[in-house]
Amino acid sequence: MLLSPPSPPAGHVTEPERAPRASLGTGSLVWLVRHGRVTAPDVAYGDADIPLSEEGLRQTEAVARSLSALPVRGVRSSPLQRARLLGEAVARASNAPLEVSKDLAELHRGDWQGIPRTEYARRWAEEREAYWLAPLTWRGHGGESEADLVQRAWPDLLAAAQMAPGEAVAVTAHRQVIRALTAAAVGIGPGASHRITLDPAHGILLRDARGGWILERTNAPCPGAPHAAEPRDGPPEDVVTQLR
Repeated sequence: MLLSPPSPPAGHVTEPERAPRASLGTGSLVWLVRHGRVTAPDVAYGDADIPLSEEGLRQTEAVARSLSALPVRGVRSSPLQRARLLGEAVARASNAPLEVSKDLAELHRGDWQGIPRTEYARRWAEEREAYWLAPLTWRGHGGESEADLVQRAWPDLLAAAQMAPGEAVAVTAHRQVIRALTAAAVGIGPGASHRITLDPAHGILLRDARGGWILERTNAPCPGAPHAAEPRDGPPEDVVTQLR
């Protein structure tokens, strides 16, 4: 379910450039993996601790098997059960240490949390102008802003990169957390970053390179699996091309 701001209003000026955040240069490959499908797809559940659906449970095990092929050498996870179960499964499949951090929980949506998707869309339409005036600090729903989310979750990305320098690690979390961290790492504006697709049980791959963070893959359907044979007319669908 898409829970993103509406398109910019007519005449909107493109948001200013956003400088990427500094990397640590550990050489780690950091898989940021979204949890599987949940039991409440038609509401804005935010950081409520809702369970996985039966399909989500199957997806969790499939992702864990996929990542065990690397294998990953460390896992950092949100405490919310939908992501924590994924973190536990990945750690178990790869025999890797697991660290759970409350700061990887999903965005808190304030007064909008738990409302139906149709009502959520209506409220976004009303807040459209205000959001695009300050997408990094907007708190029109009374919850967290993008800046709040990045401030609390960024240390976890750095901690994950340091779990096993030069090797693969995983962060199991939520769409908004992963989107915000990816955007901050490589310098994508918060508004523009909502164009980053990340389906349930899919992953984004960041490389902690010496010269800065590198976005290697987006919306990878089987995190950890090698690329399919590259088609003649371009890269595989999940390889990042242009998000700005």
